[in-house]
Amino acid sequence: MKAIRAHWSFDLLGGCFGIAIALGLVRFDFGIIGNLMADAQWIDVEDIGALAAINMAGYLTGCIQQATVKSRETSIRYVWFAMITIIASIILEGQSTSFTSQSILRLLCGWGAAHVVSGLPTLALERVPERWRRKATGLIMSGGGIGSLLGAVCIGFFAPESAPSALNVLTALTVVLSLPTLALLRRRKQLPKPVIEQLTDSAKKTTSYFSKRKLNQLILIIILGFALMQVGQVPVVLYEPLIAINRIGLTPMMASNINSLFGIGLIIGGLIPSVVPSKLTTSLFLAVIAAVGLAGMILFGISNHLVVLSISIFLIGVWDMMTGTLTLDRLGQLCNEEAQRRAWSTATTIGAMGFIAFSSTTSQLSKHNINLILAMGITAVSAQLILEIVQHRLSAKQQSSG
Repeated sequence: MKAIRAHWSFDLLGGCFGIAIALGLVRFDFGIIGNLMADAQWIDVEDIGALAAINMAGYLTGCIQQATVKSRETSIRYVWFAMITIIASIILEGQSTSFTSQSILRLLCGWGAAHVVSGLPTLALERVPERWRRKATGLIMSGGGIGSLLGAVCIGFFAPESAPSALNVLTALTVVLSLPTLALLRRRKQLPKPVIEQLTDSAKKTTSYFSKRKLNQLILIIILGFALMQVGQVPVVLYEPLIAINRIGLTPMMASNINSLFGIGLIIGGLIPSVVPSKLTTSLFLAVIAAVGLAGMILFGISNHLVVLSISIFLIGVWDMMTGTLTLDRLGQLCNEEAQRRAWSTATTIGAMGFIAFSSTTSQLSKHNINLILAMGITAVSAQLILEIVQHRLSAKQQSSG
C-alpha cells in the first residue's frame, strides 16, 4: 500500500486538490459568498469589489514572495504554512461580521492561495514522466474547476441564503480537500534531490530555436497574456450573481447553481489539454482559447436570457482554466523547473496587480454602471487575444527558421 501511494499519480491528486482550494474555494466562489454577506448586511454590495481587491493584495504579496524564493525547501515550507492559513481564515470568516475583520481574513486567505497556486504545481510535477507533462498539468489545474463546482453546488444545495452556513460548507470542503495536498508536501520533503535533478531538463529541445533575447521576449508576452486573462475574468468572478439576479431575475439559489457551470467549464478547461494530441501545439492552443474567451465575455456582456448567460459562463470557465493550464505548460517547455516556477509566479503576480486595479476601481460602479465594467472586461480579453496571436507567430517563425 505504501508503494502504491508513492506513485507519481498521487502527487497529481495532491496538486489538483490544492488548486481546488486555492482557486476554486478561496477565489472563484467568493462572488457567491460576497453576495450572501451583503444580504446578511455584514457588508455593502460595493464592498464585494473592495474585499476582492484586498484578497488579491494578499495574493500579490504571496506571489512576489514565491517568485523570489530560491530554495525548494523554503518553497515547500511556504506552501505548507499557506494551507494552514487558508483553513484557519475560512473558519474565522464564518465568525466575523464586520468589514474590517473580513478584510484581514481575505488578505490572509489571498496570501495563502498565492503560495499554493504559485508553488504547488511544480512540486506536484516533479516526478511526472516527460511524455505525461501536458496531461498532468491539465489534471492539476482542473482542480480549480473541481473546487469551484463543489463550492457552488454545495452552497446552492445546503446554504443558498445564509452566509454563516455557506462558510461552514466551505470550511468542511477545505479540510477534506487539504488532506491529499498535505500528504504531497510531506512526500516532497522526503524526496531525494538526485531524483528531482534527473527530471528538470525538459526545455532543451524547444529553447534551441531561440536566442536568449528572443526567448525572454516570448516568455514576457506569454506572462502578459495570462495576466490579461486574470483581469478580463473580474466581471464574471465578482458580479455574475448581480447579473443573474438583477438583469435576468433569478433567485439566489438559481444564481449559485448557474455559477456551477463556471466550475464545470474550469474542469473541462483543465482536462482538454490532457486529451488533445500534442500535434496541436501549446502556443497555437493559447491563441485559439483566447478567441473562445472573448466570445464568452461578449455573450456574458449582452446576456439577458438564462440560456445565453449559462453558455457564456461555461465558455469563460473553459477559457480561464485552459489559459492557466497552457501557460504553465508553455513555460515548462521554455524553462527548467526552477525557472518555470519563477516565471509562473511572475505571471500570477502581474495578474494579481491587474485584478486589484480592476476590482478596486470598478467597485463603486457595480450598482449603477455594470455595463461599463463588462465593456472593460471585454477590452482586456481582446488585448489578451492579440498577445496570444503574437506569441504563436513568434514561436512558429523561430521554429521554421531553426
